Amino acid sequence: MSELHHSYEDNSCQEQKDKPLESTSKSCSVYSMVENAENSAAVFPEDIISMKTDTKSSQPVNFGKLTKGMPPKGLWECPNQLAEEMVRCMKNIFIFLAESAIPSKPSTLESQCSSSSPRGHLSNSSLWSSSERSIISSWAQSPQVDVKGNSEVLAAENACDPYKVRGKLSWADIGTYGLSAEVSWMSVGKKQLEYASGALRRFRTLVEQLAKVNPIQLSCNEKLAFWINLYNALIMHAYLAYGVPRSDLKLFSLMQKAAYTVGGHSFSAAAIEYVILKMKPPVHRPQIALLLALHKLKVSEELRKSAIDTCEPLVAFALSTGMYSSPAVRIYKAKRVREELQEAQHDFIRASVGLSSKGRLLVPKMLHCFAKSFVDDAKLAVWISHYLPPQQAAFVEQCISQRRQSLLGSRNCGILPFDSRFRYLFLPDQLSL
Repeated sequence: MSELHHSYEDNSCQEQKDKPLESTSKSCSVYSMVENAENSAAVFPEDIISMKTDTKSSQPVNFGKLTKGMPPKGLWECPNQLAEEMVRCMKNIFIFLAESAIPSKPSTLESQCSSSSPRGHLSNSSLWSSSERSIISSWAQSPQVDVKGNSEVLAAENACDPYKVRGKLSWADIGTYGLSAEVSWMSVGKKQLEYASGALRRFRTLVEQLAKVNPIQLSCNEKLAFWINLYNALIMHAYLAYGVPRSDLKLFSLMQKAAYTVGGHSFSAAAIEYVILKMKPPVHRPQIALLLALHKLKVSEELRKSAIDTCEPLVAFALSTGMYSSPAVRIYKAKRVREELQEAQHDFIRASVGLSSKGRLLVPKMLHCFAKSFVDDAKLAVWISHYLPPQQAAFVEQCISQRRQSLLGSRNCGILPFDSRFRYLFLPDQLSL
């Protein structure tokens, strides 16, 4: 049977059951799920259902869309469809648990961005250092950009911006990310888990079929789409089973332990990302890069045969570890995976970059590290503008030109620190059709 597992001996879930959940009056943060991933057994889905629950949870919403019956037993014969369905099923579970946490909370960013919607948690990051906060604070001083005079390009303060930080002026149009569903916390109340049990059983049936899949026989594009989808589903599955890690050290440990059996062989999340998909150590997350250097991943013959032929850098915009600075999750189709990866890059850049009040382009650290392989810092703003809509690109070039004529210095970009707080963004399925 194929299921989420780890290398430790299967110990009791009693410690997990006895650990109290931090909760509010209606729901509990996803962070309150088991923090100590090292000591918890993961048998899915029974371990989730058996967790201590919040008896003050709100009334559950209609869950019918998640229980459309068990998938065909022969879905393993179509590995890409199997992986797509796994992402779709896990995505629906996350969205359902998030909507159940706060019934009045809209599920899409577009509807959340009204003036009445609380978006304060996007305006700051308690995990940033004091020096990083002071840098961001300085961007908000001495306004130079006329927001009202450029309302067609720039948005008001209550704008829809999934990567909003203090001092950042947001675009009036952020593209497809404006349609994304956001999950920044989830209810784990008894009623929610009871209603979710149908989807969890369905997901388990999908996972079991992985044991019959032969990934070696997939084409290059089929491998690429299959492993991207499987990785995103595995990370979400691991968070439900183990809890959300609160540090890069615990995240790396979780990625080594959480694994699926595919074709009779075990593939961990770490192996999928750094061996199968051949991703480079994340420079924007130095602790994980260091851990990768200290703990070399074992590369078996099965891993080599299952890996993609050549590294595809754009995969960086497809993999999500469910953090505020992570890209949105979408479902990738084998026949269009290359085009969809390009779209993922464009969509992330369009949604995540912005301007400071002084006209400096603000760039996420992940994007900055990615761009270093293609362009130096002096040309970064121009390189990014090529991925923006014409009106936004022209406005960025105008700001750069004005800065060159002023005494603001030659640096045209500011780097936004990586924010590791829990948050998932899910793009609608139709974007991948």
